[in-house]
Amino acid sequence: MCKPEAYHRSFDNLCYSPDGKSLVVRLIAGVDNIKTVHLWAGDPHEWEPLTQGKSRWKCHPYEMRRAGCDGVHEYWEVTLVPPYKRLRYFFRIVDLDGQAWDYGEKGLFPCEDPAKAIPSGDFWNAFMFPYLHESEVFRGPQWVAQTVWYQIFPERFCNGNPTNDPSQVKPWNRGPVTNHEWYGGDLRGIIQKLDHIEKLGCNGIYLTPIFLSPSVHKYDTTDYLTVDPAFGTAEDLRELVQECHRRGIRIMLDAVFNHCGREFGPWKDVMERGARSPYRDWFYIKEFPLFTEEKGGHHRHRANFETFAFVTGMPKLNTTNPEVREYLLGVAEHYVREFDIDGWRLDVANEIDHEFWREFRRRVKAIKPDLYIVGEIWHDAMPWLQGDQYDAVMNYPLDMAISDFLLEKNWTKTARDLCQRLDHLWFSYPEPVMKVAFNLLDSHDTDRLVTRMGSREKAKLALTLLFVFPGSPCIYYGTEYALEGGPDPDNRRCMIWDPRPEEEEFFRFLSLLVQMRRQYWQVFAEGKRTYRTNQAYPGLLAITIEFGSTKLQVLINRDDRPVPADVWKPLAGLATDAKFRDLLEHTGLGAAASGHRALEPSRLAGAFVLPGVSAAVLLEE
Repeated sequence: MCKPEAYHRSFDNLCYSPDGKSLVVRLIAGVDNIKTVHLWAGDPHEWEPLTQGKSRWKCHPYEMRRAGCDGVHEYWEVTLVPPYKRLRYFFRIVDLDGQAWDYGEKGLFPCEDPAKAIPSGDFWNAFMFPYLHESEVFRGPQWVAQTVWYQIFPERFCNGNPTNDPSQVKPWNRGPVTNHEWYGGDLRGIIQKLDHIEKLGCNGIYLTPIFLSPSVHKYDTTDYLTVDPAFGTAEDLRELVQECHRRGIRIMLDAVFNHCGREFGPWKDVMERGARSPYRDWFYIKEFPLFTEEKGGHHRHRANFETFAFVTGMPKLNTTNPEVREYLLGVAEHYVREFDIDGWRLDVANEIDHEFWREFRRRVKAIKPDLYIVGEIWHDAMPWLQGDQYDAVMNYPLDMAISDFLLEKNWTKTARDLCQRLDHLWFSYPEPVMKVAFNLLDSHDTDRLVTRMGSREKAKLALTLLFVFPGSPCIYYGTEYALEGGPDPDNRRCMIWDPRPEEEEFFRFLSLLVQMRRQYWQVFAEGKRTYRTNQAYPGLLAITIEFGSTKLQVLINRDDRPVPADVWKPLAGLATDAKFRDLLEHTGLGAAASGHRALEPSRLAGAFVLPGVSAAVLLEE
């Protein structure tokens, strides 16, 4: 007898409350080795009387549904409401051979009697959810799911005030860039271009660091309480925030608290005074002197202190030091209280201790309860997303899954492979976490989308997938004009302000996506999703999203081969005579005003072909 595979824990993504009343319970199982699962659950303290003065634990079976599969595991799920906010439970699993098993905290054992409502072998072989505390329910800011972000790298966006330009500013151009060139972008330029952002439809702006720093990128802070003069003044920042709020646009700043720059006052004091510096414990210094010449000459020196990566110009801050904590937390509070910002993006957030972030959250949320906190974490971030630290992380795993599918790499060759990766991502977190995730396809840390995709048409497919996924989508400045660029630093090219016709067409397409997302935000945030694929068309994906009376059909054709209506319509669950409207303004008569190709008419009457490398989002009417 071979045991089926099963795994559960009574917290995090596998047992959580989405609303303070109900509980979602998930079971991870092996692929295709389970027929049915029932959750036997009840209050741990509720017993029902039997004859002869005996009693037994009172529980009920709840049928679980197979909710997803990532190719390695299946995910089974059920939602129930514990009347007393407590729950004791175990899983009764029936494998493909019809054998019943009971799975609890002590393990998986053959079920002795499927008619009995107790786990076999050991009464205590059950999981426990002790109590549903309202204070422990994850709640992200409600406005986030309705927000489409626009990320700006200020130095390369727009030069609105030439009088604050650094020396030797280069002329604005479309070419490749380095990290050692200045073009004069500033806060005044952002203020002047808010009409452009508003026209695109974005209602959130994320700025990379704007504080005093000697570099172009500003991730090596000199003074956290001073706006870099090359970007403007504190009054410019205040005006930008106020003007954004007047237009209904939220604004998020970038905090670099893991490390500072070489010109940061306390670090300069340590550099000058060594072990005598009162700031020596602000950093992770192993020994003095700070640099030791390595054997072998060639002027090679070893740093005797911890840094970001191995960049000696970015010494790591000791956030366990009470003075450092108070200083940095005061900085965070300052910009929320004095400038009314709406969010903090936290750089290298996973390398700072959890307790610092817990205090950070308490302090800034005390000033502005609906402030959005986003951590830069590229890997599994469950330890930071339990409601006591961040609201979200930058969802690079979503970017990687979409990119790998469209480029047919990293074992993501087919639409089915993509669905499995999306399921893996979805079930890695509680649903409320995914609803406020910070979703993106490119940023100042990656190559640009159009360059990576190799064509604008594939970039459109990537953007369509981004905009139909739950969370809060973010556009990197310039993407609306298909701005290209390789890895850092070439991904930080100057913004295009003289778009060509084909770039204007890309803007129109992206603005339609933004409009669609904002109009149907609740469907994308709350809707039930069904993925469908076709083995004969490995690049074809149909996603059905249902919420209330609204039903959307998303069609993605990655491959060059067109897909006839008798393939994509049944795949999408559409009847032959179904009526629908394309939210990307395709008329079914070839290229529409957006210039985007989809649903072109075939020679067969009443049939529409989904062309190669195209997408459509259909609203059933």
